[in-house]
Amino acid sequence: MSELDETIRTSSRSGLRDSVLGTRNLMTLAALSVVGSLVVVPLSIFTPIFATTPRSILILCAVMGAWYLAYLLPGLVVPKPGAFLVAGLLMGIISTFTTPLGPTAIIGNVIGAAFLEIPIALFLYRKWTWWTYGMGATVFGGLNAAMYGTGYGVTQTPAQFVIAIVVSLISCYATLALCFLLRRSLQSAGVAVTR
Repeated sequence: MSELDETIRTSSRSGLRDSVLGTRNLMTLAALSVVGSLVVVPLSIFTPIFATTPRSILILCAVMGAWYLAYLLPGLVVPKPGAFLVAGLLMGIISTFTTPLGPTAIIGNVIGAAFLEIPIALFLYRKWTWWTYGMGATVFGGLNAAMYGTGYGVTQTPAQFVIAIVVSLISCYATLALCFLLRRSLQSAGVAVTR
C-alpha cells in the first residue's frame, strides 16, 4: 500500500466547523435571526410612530427587553466569536426589505448587536457567563434608553431621563433571566449549541 493510499482526506474548510461560520452554527444563527426579525421589524416600524411624548419614551423603554431578546438569543444559543454581529447583519438585511429604513437598517442592527458583542470581546471570548451577558444588557439598555429622547426629538426632564434608563435596564435584565431559562430548556432538548 502506498503512502498516498493512507492519507485521510479532509475538507479545506474543516477549521470553520467550530467557528461561527460553521454550517451548523451559521444555520442556527440564520434561523434565530429570522425569529429575531419577527420582533425587530414591527418594533422598527412602530417605534418612530409612537415615540412622541416622554410617557411614550418610558413605555418604549419598558419594552426594550423585546429588542434585546432579538439580539441576545443568537449569541446565547451559539456562543461563538462574532455570533451577535452575524445575527445583527442578517436581521439588518431582512429589515432592509421589510421596513421603511432601507439599507440603513443594516447599520442600526449591526450597532445593536455590537452593544452585546463588545463586552464579550473585551474578555477575548473566554467568558460566556451571565455577568458578561449582563454587561451587554447594561450597555444595550442604557445606551438605547439614553438615545431615545434626543433621537426622536422628545424633551425629557432629568428625572424622566433617569427613570427611562432604569426601566430599560430592568426590562433587559428580566429578558436576560428568561433567555437563560430558555437556553437551559433548549440544551436539555438537545437543540442549543454547546461550546
